[in-house]
Amino acid sequence: MNQYFKKTIEYAAGNFFNKILLIILLPIFTHFMLPEEYAIYTNLMIFFSFASLIYLLGIHQALFSHFYDVDSNSYKFSLISSILIVLIIVGLILSSLIIIYRVQLSQLVLRSINYSNLFYCIAIILFFNMLFSISLSLLNIMEKSRHYAIISAIQNIIVLLLIILFSLKNKFSVEYYFIFLAIASVIASLIGISQILKIMQKMQIPPVDRKYFSLEITASMLKFGIIMIPGTISMLILQASDRYMLTYLSAKTMYDVGIYSAGYRIGMIMHFVVTLISLVYLPYAMKIARQPQAQELNKNMFKYYIIIGSLFGALIILYSQEIFRFIIDSNYLESYKIVFAGVISSFLHGIFNIICINFYIRKKAGNITLAVLLGSLLNIALNFILIPRFGIFGAGIASIVAYLFIVIFNYSMATYLYKIKYPIFLIFLGLFILMSATIINNCLLLSLNLFIIKTAIFAVIIVLVLLILRRDEQIQNLFKILMKDRKNEIKIYK
Repeated sequence: MNQYFKKTIEYAAGNFFNKILLIILLPIFTHFMLPEEYAIYTNLMIFFSFASLIYLLGIHQALFSHFYDVDSNSYKFSLISSILIVLIIVGLILSSLIIIYRVQLSQLVLRSINYSNLFYCIAIILFFNMLFSISLSLLNIMEKSRHYAIISAIQNIIVLLLIILFSLKNKFSVEYYFIFLAIASVIASLIGISQILKIMQKMQIPPVDRKYFSLEITASMLKFGIIMIPGTISMLILQASDRYMLTYLSAKTMYDVGIYSAGYRIGMIMHFVVTLISLVYLPYAMKIARQPQAQELNKNMFKYYIIIGSLFGALIILYSQEIFRFIIDSNYLESYKIVFAGVISSFLHGIFNIICINFYIRKKAGNITLAVLLGSLLNIALNFILIPRFGIFGAGIASIVAYLFIVIFNYSMATYLYKIKYPIFLIFLGLFILMSATIINNCLLLSLNLFIIKTAIFAVIIVLVLLILRRDEQIQNLFKILMKDRKNEIKIYK
């Protein structure tokens, strides 16, 4: 099998498995937790997401721009060793601060000090998850797809097994979940780091030439990574501020947070496609960035992501009623109406990532940061305006509008600076497909006849699209170029 498609399948398998595990967890959460309790879990995970960015210092993003700067094992050895040293020192300091200020953090994040002891677990999880995340980033950039797929699933598998075990004994709760996550993070990070150390040993650098810490490499990566932190934090604000602002602005407060979070999480199944692009295509795009066909490949990826992504998103939206009626607890039934927000936001996020390849290639982190910062400010402003009037629907609309803004803003910047010519009309075609699915889903109640009709219509559309893609010369050329390039690759690591 061609190596490129083999890696795609491996990444897809690992990514799909992790998404399925998260979906399996949702019925368990909704069975044992009321919406208000699920909101506590949600807000803690939002804090975890923000804190993780500080722990990583943007280095996981800087890897994509720096790893292939020098085609030398000595350089790569020094790069990996340097970032591990820096991250471990920073992680220990930050985890200590979280433990010291756990009471204040509990009041800030959860509006209560009753859960302050959970921040002991959060401090442990953040430190070891940082090591786990950087291990996965290194495996990804080195295109170790099989190792990535296996190791990335370990954490979720351990958590799932512990949850099932304790659920059978009716002992599952928010507190138990974070204890399980702490245990899983420690185990998964040790496995991930051990794999990275094995790869470093196989580089066979003579002891005299080993440089465990390079100030020059570290400074260069931090210069890129730290600039990315505000942008990444802003992206998290786009992804999570709606839930936190619902806590304070919605009439039903924590209940609305729980309902919105459940619906949004199902919508983020769309992230399966988005993540696949990031894992498979972004490292490849960076490797061929200086080749003449690179811009045309990016354009084609933009085109086919929108076509496939919009159909996949429509599928999620159309069947969200079935998901919530037959899989999720009845307390969360109305969540299906907000699934569209997670789907469309994730869909637009994927388009944004493809456009941003142009900035990664040129190491223009500031352009990405500016777009996301402006988008997050817009999202916050819209949440203040829309949530008091429309509740969870206001939060969903604010999210979509903000994501659309960053897509249009960075598309305009890339067009102006680098003269890219992506078919922008496809973005609005994709949005039309997703909004049509939303109207059908939210206006028609579930019935057997409706299920049969929408399944038949969707099947016909899928067949037509596949026929068109099969005859499309551009996608055939895209596959041929990728296959040819992969055959000619020199394997550095084995």
